[in-house]
Amino acid sequence: MKKIMVLFGEKRWISKPFSDDKYMYSYEYFYSICRKNEIDVYRASYDWYDYKNKIFKYAWIFDTKNKKWKRAYNIKPDLVYDKTKSIPEAFMKISRIRADYPFFNCMEFSKIVDDKFVISMLFPEWCKKNKLIRDAKDLSRAFEKMPANKKLVLKPVNLSGGENVFIGTKKEIMAGIKKAKIKVADWMLQDFIDSSNGIPGVMRGVHDLRLVLIDEKISYSYYRKPASGSLLANLAQGGSMEIVPINKLPQNLFPIIKKANMLFSGFEHKIYALDVMFDREQRPWIVELNSMPGMYFAKGQEDIRNRFYGDLVCVFKSLLGKN
Repeated sequence: MKKIMVLFGEKRWISKPFSDDKYMYSYEYFYSICRKNEIDVYRASYDWYDYKNKIFKYAWIFDTKNKKWKRAYNIKPDLVYDKTKSIPEAFMKISRIRADYPFFNCMEFSKIVDDKFVISMLFPEWCKKNKLIRDAKDLSRAFEKMPANKKLVLKPVNLSGGENVFIGTKKEIMAGIKKAKIKVADWMLQDFIDSSNGIPGVMRGVHDLRLVLIDEKISYSYYRKPASGSLLANLAQGGSMEIVPINKLPQNLFPIIKKANMLFSGFEHKIYALDVMFDREQRPWIVELNSMPGMYFAKGQEDIRNRFYGDLVCVFKSLLGKN
């Protein structure tokens, strides 16, 4: 039986591995599929790694026979599936662990994909004009050149899930930062995308569209709609998701995918999400790329879930066969 370690960030040991049951059930099902394919999947924080002995001191594993999570000890995985945030602390710890074990995605790929500013330079024809904001002084200088009524988006360069994203005029953004008591550091300021006309041939209304790619193949796609009163469609921010069949995707997306496949061809195996919005003229704009697409699927999406999980298992088996 091969072993895969799903790696996440700093975390103390608590009574169960997930705070949200719907995410926990998704992982339970996925782990069960992996076990049927002779793969045991564990879940651990990088803080549970013993660098001296090159071993994970403990980790979560789902007991598929008794249907419960339990603690496992002294695990030496054959492969590490990286699900950590793209932050300097994580990169520092991951770089030490990957000296001992192979990683998926590789750290270099995640660094590129999760950096919104880098992506804006790689895909200039599909990214809104933006400015890198290093601190509060940078933001003040940038705002001086902006009209008072111009709608803008301020978001962290590396975080995902809609975390610390501010939308509005410069006055509204400053008020939001003050209210949230957040320090401005390594953010990106860009023009707002009015997506209210929807996705051509798919839906009407404010949205973002996510394509999940494994290697060069679209595994599945879906659009997200924001909760009432919000412009953030992320599921973590209360948005809802609706599956979009691949054959229904607008054709003007495929040049973006073709360029992504060309740019990332040096990385043999990879998984990432490509998020886009369509403006009022129904032109696609890249919102961000994300090296950690989620595992959750709602009721009624079982066929898509099984296809995605199957695609992921195929990559695992390919990677494990080389180790």
